[in-house]
Amino acid sequence: MSDTRYNQQLAIQVDKGIELLAQMGAANAWIYMQSKQVPRSVILRVLAYPDQRRQ
Repeated sequence: MSDTRYNQQLAIQVDKGIELLAQMGAANAWIYMQSKQVPRSVILRVLAYPDQRRQ
């Protein structure tokens, strides 16, 4: 799998995690992203520091 494809898939999973954060809370967003093998550092940044999210 190329890096570009991995990064696109990762971005999709993170975006879905952000949607879940708004709908179901941080715990559910964490569980979802963890189940999709999103790196822990990314999950922490996305959930704890929303102002640092990429646009």
